[in-house]
Amino acid sequence: MHIDKPEIQDQASFLADWGNWALFYGSVFFFVANLYAAIAIFPAYSLAIGSTPFQAGLQNTAFGLAAVLLRLFLGPVMDRQGPKPLMLFGIFSFATAPLLLMLSPSFNMLLVARIYQSIGLAVVLPGIFTLVAEMAPAGRIGTYLGASKIFTNLGLLVGPAGALFVIKSFGYSGWFIISALTGSVALALLAGVRTPTVPVNIEKIASSWNQIKKAMTEKQIYPIIAGIALFSFSYSAVISFAAVHIETTAPGSEAAYFFMILGLTGIIASIATGAITDRFNHQRIAWPMLAILGVGAAFFYFIPIWPTMIIICAIILGIGIQGSSLVFTAWLIDISRPGLRATTISIQENTIDLFFAAGALTFGLAAQGPGLGITFLVTGIVTISLVLPLRRKSASLMFKNPH
Repeated sequence: MHIDKPEIQDQASFLADWGNWALFYGSVFFFVANLYAAIAIFPAYSLAIGSTPFQAGLQNTAFGLAAVLLRLFLGPVMDRQGPKPLMLFGIFSFATAPLLLMLSPSFNMLLVARIYQSIGLAVVLPGIFTLVAEMAPAGRIGTYLGASKIFTNLGLLVGPAGALFVIKSFGYSGWFIISALTGSVALALLAGVRTPTVPVNIEKIASSWNQIKKAMTEKQIYPIIAGIALFSFSYSAVISFAAVHIETTAPGSEAAYFFMILGLTGIIASIATGAITDRFNHQRIAWPMLAILGVGAAFFYFIPIWPTMIIICAIILGIGIQGSSLVFTAWLIDISRPGLRATTISIQENTIDLFFAAGALTFGLAAQGPGLGITFLVTGIVTISLVLPLRRKSASLMFKNPH
């Protein structure tokens, strides 16, 4: 239950209180750094303790699927009771899971720890977007979402690299201790964040499914969810197989430079797109961004012919990935009813997780069949070709149900 004072419900007070936003964004950074570090490091840790390659992949799969299932229930709970309490528990799960592994370095304990951590994946990411929507002043949600994307991108840049450095110097136990400490910092920072008071409404657990059905009755979300699915599929392919494709087709090229440029461009795109989406209609920005993402994916096909395309693809994809993600999220928040906001964002996060997994599986199979280059090309062409019909569908639904 929230215990915040009623006077801080005024959104203008959150705009003026930069210290409050600093606490919030600091918590976002430390949590996301831990999240991406865990995704990147635990497969290698699993192999190091004697697991099979299948088990090394299984722990990440269990982590993602458990989060999908938990969101079906916990998303509506956040709408009824506010996101902050569950977010605190989710961050707590990330801070304490490494300690379990220090007690028992076995695959069974790793699997338990990852499912335990899935609580954090289930509630913290949708909670971040929901809190931004609640705290930001009217007409400025895109700007503040853009700022949150900056800190998630910084977490992506720092988390895995920092974890690798700690492990190289101090072993996995050293990283577990650092992970627990930084997780505790994220927990303390979020605990200090003042949020608007949400009236607690105790309902039956069965109402969670009813809230999901209510959220799905908003027909305008369907083209947006389809756009998010396309974005997630392509994003998964880039994150999972860009390095393999670059190193295979352009020997001597450094895949690390691709990811550095991708991350830095993403930060710049987040700042610019956040401000732009507050000034213009969401669909005027979202669909061009998705088309840019499709172009970037298609251009991967030409890397063997022109290695400089690696840099061009990193720039285009940095804009397309972060721009699409930000605008679609802002759009979804804008059309969702306040009492169903966390539920709607949970639907988005589940779509991202499911299509992220589908992208990794599809490209993994393609690597053994037609090849990654042609698969990137087809993915880009399909994405671009679907932009126009999805744009038309979203425009017709907006005309029937103007927001």
